Amino acid sequence: MKAREVVDRIIRETGVILNPEKTVDQIIIGDPDTEVTKIVTSFMATVDVITEAIRLGANFIITHEPTWFNGRDQKEWLSNDPVYIKKKQLIEDNHLVIWRFHDYMHAVSDDMIYQGFDQDMSWSNYRERKNICEEEKNPLLKAQLCYEIPEVKLKELVAKIKDSLDVKCVRVIGKQEGICRRVGVLVGGGSLGLGDEKNTMEFMHRENLDTVICGDITEWTLSAYIRDAGMLGFNKSMIIIGHERSEESGMKHLVGWLQKLFPSETVSFIDAKEPFDYL
Repeated sequence: MKAREVVDRIIRETGVILNPEKTVDQIIIGDPDTEVTKIVTSFMATVDVITEAIRLGANFIITHEPTWFNGRDQKEWLSNDPVYIKKKQLIEDNHLVIWRFHDYMHAVSDDMIYQGFDQDMSWSNYRERKNICEEEKNPLLKAQLCYEIPEVKLKELVAKIKDSLDVKCVRVIGKQEGICRRVGVLVGGGSLGLGDEKNTMEFMHRENLDTVICGDITEWTLSAYIRDAGMLGFNKSMIIIGHERSEESGMKHLVGWLQKLFPSETVSFIDAKEPFDYL
């Protein structure tokens, strides 16, 4: 099966219609007519991921995030950059195709990244499913991002997250003995507000959340709000696990979905891993 055929089949299966000129979900590099040998999925096509794909004999990489260090994978600005040149050569020398699968994953009725998060956390039955007013303007309130979990202390929830999502280190705001029951999950860049940074505080207030688990943060918005809330005596907390750890689960569990779609193809997951060392 050719790379373009794999892409078309996946997009059809999502049932989502996006403007092909506007979505970031494009073949980022490689010949669309390449015959696919094996498929790998990962959060991001880092050099480590590319090298492991080559070792596995895979030539089609499905990545959730950019390959060229910016949101839309623009590469003109990199034309003379030695890192870009060497990475591009590695990809081309091994005849790889890299396709980005981001917008479609988030646009399906049950966000595919959250599906993976729910599986790793064993929280599928805790996610709230509510009828949302179509006139609601806050995208965080329109999505299904809230969980009602069995009551647990903040320090216990942190331990579960580190174990379930294989997180080396988390940042925490709130009292270790604080109670977590109503939890909001903002994977990736969701806690930046999706267009309006005020959306995050409105989300926490209107959903009456005790805790927010998130990927990225802006230190003067939700994290500052939660810190002030704690200082004023409210039971509020935040667990920051980073963009990669919050979304990698979706790419890991994508393998099962793809294997059903392409039963004759070999599909594997390569963990991009956290980008940091902790000293």
